[in-house]
Amino acid sequence: MTVSIIKAEQAGFCYGVRRAMRLALDLVERGAEPIYSLGPLIHSPQEVARLAKMGIMPRETIEQCSGGLTLIRTHGISKQEYQRAQELGVELVDAVCPRVIVPRRLIESFGQSGRTVFLLGDKGHPEVRALESFAVGRVFVFGREEDIPALNPDTQIGLVAQTTQSTEVFESVARACRKRYGEVEINCTICDDAGRRQAEGRKIASLVDVMLVIGGHNSANTRRLAEICAKIQTRTHQVESAGELEGLSLSGAHRIGIASGASTPDRLIAEVEKWLHDHLISANKQG
Repeated sequence: MTVSIIKAEQAGFCYGVRRAMRLALDLVERGAEPIYSLGPLIHSPQEVARLAKMGIMPRETIEQCSGGLTLIRTHGISKQEYQRAQELGVELVDAVCPRVIVPRRLIESFGQSGRTVFLLGDKGHPEVRALESFAVGRVFVFGREEDIPALNPDTQIGLVAQTTQSTEVFESVARACRKRYGEVEINCTICDDAGRRQAEGRKIASLVDVMLVIGGHNSANTRRLAEICAKIQTRTHQVESAGELEGLSLSGAHRIGIASGASTPDRLIAEVEKWLHDHLISANKQG
């Protein structure tokens, strides 16, 4: 049996994560110390551990960052945390993904113009918590069309999204909002990178027998990508590293697809490819 691998072109770090990692490594090269990140810099446990070995230590609160340079994670931090950092004299290094700043600014401007903000996102996610904090007026966070708030039809609405949401879900929510409310301003703030990964994931999932989505289990965009692929190929598995492949049933798979989340380093993808080659492709050739 011949086994082949179809790998997504849009794999590895996204622009925002590459930028954040470059900023972090530049600080290390400059010999700056101590260096902190407020929360994990990116949602890849393996990369956060690698950065910790270099001296970049994640901290949970601004108060724990006193006396050191502090990287703001790619998802951003709350308005209150910015203010607290200023009060404490904590020097911040802005590693926020530029794409995340777009919905932040829209949320502020919607509130200033009297619009109620609808934010399509995962309640409690660091990016969503940060975005909510910049709201001037009312903001409602929800993740499905079924959860659209039932307000007065005359309410002026501003709709935005967490940058890693599903484009399909956003489109369905936008259509529903137009039907329910007379005055709706819609801005699809889903990152282009996330949209391309989702589109490519759907395509590959339709062509393979098993789909592997590589990325941190704490990564919302990786989890969403896996969910999207699973709707097409039920044998979809999200794994953080090659070590998790041992427990998977890959029997009968002639074609295996590989995609990754936005915080997944190339080295982890390469390790998965090597594992597949060593355990499946080479073994079949020998057989």
